[in-house]
Amino acid sequence: MGHQKSFSVAAPVDDDFEFDESYFRQFYKPLSNLPTPPPSTRTSSANQSPRVSLDDTEGLNSQFLGPAAHLARMLPPGASFITPSIPTVQQMLSRANLPMDIIALAVCILDSLDSKFSRNWRVAFPLNRQGQPASKRHTLPSAPGHASHINSVFPEIIILAALMVADKFVEDMQSPAQYFTTAWGNNIWTCEQINFTERCIMESLGYRILPLWDPALIKQARHDIEMARREIIQQTTGCGGEDGRKHFKSMSSGHAVVGLGLQLTPAATPDSERATSFDQI
Repeated sequence: MGHQKSFSVAAPVDDDFEFDESYFRQFYKPLSNLPTPPPSTRTSSANQSPRVSLDDTEGLNSQFLGPAAHLARMLPPGASFITPSIPTVQQMLSRANLPMDIIALAVCILDSLDSKFSRNWRVAFPLNRQGQPASKRHTLPSAPGHASHINSVFPEIIILAALMVADKFVEDMQSPAQYFTTAWGNNIWTCEQINFTERCIMESLGYRILPLWDPALIKQARHDIEMARREIIQQTTGCGGEDGRKHFKSMSSGHAVVGLGLQLTPAATPDSERATSFDQI
């Protein structure tokens, strides 16, 4: 493919770093400047956010906690009514055991998806008509694809597909869909569903991944992953005080990313489009 397979762009980590959660929440912006979609039910948006406890991640590979937390919050707007599960994503990453640069590329891919992707994905997603009821907090099924309505499809499939796209691009090799379905996805979804989601991502990106494989973007994504890791540790341990903690600068400007003439992170969704995102469903 003519591109470098892997490189290390990780920002140096200060072992004495002290995390200021209040400063983080006030000034941090993710890579995208897309508006946050409204809550899908009567419950508050806080209840819809990805969350995790120490019990959820006990025994899992802790190195993937930060990447899992960040990937879970990077799902495109309006894609799913189900809260993404950080432990599920963490397990997926542990099985895939990908280099951090590939995970960072998957973050950039997810950040480039917009509400048009979400609408197209929801409308045409291949469903199993004899399935489970919709649920905000989910228990993984014993057999793949058992979702009879798009609102009961576990949204981690989008993260899985983004990881597939990133891995195929960087490693410049193709693996059968069954491998990703079984080895990475743990048979939660069918090959057809995973292939469809991957195709929707590629179409949304215009089949252009190279502009995202930029050292500056990968470094930014890796830094955001590290910030997510420190935030989730802060939340689960409840440690740290207000005094003596150091501030850090915002890691992202929130502006659209442009590469090779392509705007990769879309502008804010027009009001008219947001209002009709699910009219067809």
